[in-house]
Amino acid sequence: MTAPLNVTVPLVVGFDLDLTLVDSHERIISAYIRALGDLGVQVSAEELTPHLGMPLSDTAVAVGAAVDADALVLRYRHYYDEPDAPRTLEMPGALEALRCVRAAGGRTVVVSAKFTPAVHKALAEAGLTDLVDAAYGELFARDKATALLSEGTTIYVGDHPGDMAAAHAAGAYAVGVTTGANDEAALLAAGADLTVADLDAFTAWLPAHVGMSGPALRLWA
Repeated sequence: MTAPLNVTVPLVVGFDLDLTLVDSHERIISAYIRALGDLGVQVSAEELTPHLGMPLSDTAVAVGAAVDADALVLRYRHYYDEPDAPRTLEMPGALEALRCVRAAGGRTVVVSAKFTPAVHKALAEAGLTDLVDAAYGELFARDKATALLSEGTTIYVGDHPGDMAAAHAAGAYAVGVTTGANDEAALLAAGADLTVADLDAFTAWLPAHVGMSGPALRLWA
């Protein structure tokens, strides 16, 4: 269950990565299309976009690509890491959101389904590394709860229904941001305690709804 309001706890804010903190959708889609093409499967960007943020093998299944998962992973990582691959960018408001948590005396944690080395690469390329206290990869949906619990995460921000499930499994306050493929209705249906249009809205919400004393916070309705 979600951590109850009006309870004072340490402030640790977790963030999903792709389409929450960073915009790497062009890089991901390019790598998918080329990797699947090598394996004899033709897919379009439009087919792939709704499934961004899912593990590689899950995305392949979602678009009907019956391919060897290991072969797909190898080809995908090859294209993802090419020097001329589309650049990973900071999502609007990401820098300010991370700074807001730090200014409040809190810690920031990134938990992503992305391959762990790629998590660090994406954060570095987007210029966010110095504002992230801990980063985890290769965890999706409720599996993210293991990392969230180990870090004592009190708020988790993400763009996917799986992120809302992860937050609840970890007893964290679930914030859905509609910068990915899922709208407010989908995130609320998945259990979001709050939805925001973007990270600027989250940054505006945090100090107004979280009372802070040192590294602790108190959430209220």
